[in-house]
Amino acid sequence: MLTIAIVEDDDGVRLAYADLMSSYGYEVRAFGSAEDFISSSCHDEVECLILDQRLPGMSGLELQAQLQRQRSTLPIVFVTSHDDDVTRMKALENGAVHFLNKPIDADELVRCVTDAHSRTREGN
Repeated sequence: MLTIAIVEDDDGVRLAYADLMSSYGYEVRAFGSAEDFISSSCHDEVECLILDQRLPGMSGLELQAQLQRQRSTLPIVFVTSHDDDVTRMKALENGAVHFLNKPIDADELVRCVTDAHSRTREGN
């Protein structure tokens, strides 16, 4: 079973994503901030990260950069309600697999997570 992490500061959105992904059979770990994710002990079991860009404290891009410094190959699907070309390009250039705008289509999110995981498996 694929384990995904969700980092989203909006409780309702985080719960909705978690419920959606669980309904497709994914194991879910949900966090309200990048710092909560970093301090968790689930890094080795997570195979995909759904990451909000705008978070209190450390942003999604900052978390992505920290994971890169740790040589993490965790595939990231960014979601944001504040899309701009510079942020999108930076996220994708730094290895994000997808960059989605809120409100997101549930089927599209599931497709993106599935795609991110399959790309990672093909790369290994």
